[in-house]
Amino acid sequence: MEIVLILATIMALAACVVFGMATRTNVFILVALTAMLGGAGSVLWHWLYGVVPLVALLGGWVMVFPSLLIFATLRRRFGQISYLQSWLIALIVFIFFWMIEGIGVQVGLWSYDNEISAIGVPINMLLALLHTLNAMILLRMLFEYWRVEFVITLQLPFIWLGLQLLTYGIIGSPYYAMSFLTGSSIMTAFGLLSTIMLIGWGLHIVMQGLSALQSIQGGTAYISNFEVLAELDRAERGDNDLYR
Repeated sequence: MEIVLILATIMALAACVVFGMATRTNVFILVALTAMLGGAGSVLWHWLYGVVPLVALLGGWVMVFPSLLIFATLRRRFGQISYLQSWLIALIVFIFFWMIEGIGVQVGLWSYDNEISAIGVPINMLLALLHTLNAMILLRMLFEYWRVEFVITLQLPFIWLGLQLLTYGIIGSPYYAMSFLTGSSIMTAFGLLSTIMLIGWGLHIVMQGLSALQSIQGGTAYISNFEVLAELDRAERGDNDLYR
């Protein structure tokens, strides 16, 4: 199975290079490589959530694959992404991660200490929700960074690591804190519900941000407020080549 994962990793990185060359941006390969390096930190997150991983480094790109694929698909659309469409995208991402979590167990890439987190909710469902929030935030950030200078895109690795701390470390803390500190099933259930509500609130904020993305007439991609300011600045200097 490790050979299959290695081949899949090579194919994913090759696809990122192709997308990057086609769109003249380095965000695809930069985010994928960052996710792989950040995969080493997944040992901590899996320990907190009762999962024992066999593969961490090579599988890191899987966490950003939906964001990169959806971004590559949507970046040339005109109009707005509606709030409901954003939720539909999140549902698809959630199903993807839920399937990945299940397949990983079946093929022996990782295993769960406790398959049920609390109140009958499978631990792989909770992890899939956390993965989805992480991926949707990254998707929103890609619209901000894909047309900026290379130096600015170097912020993405730090953003990715920060997203992991936010989702698994902070938003997930009510669940694992109540599970570890109290050992009470009632308190664990309360912590789980608190985490799920925080995930829903975070997704709501991200959906609002995605639905606010504006397109420009005759442009080739969504444009963010950051890019508008950059374009105006370049126009004033007579160097309006932001979308060449």
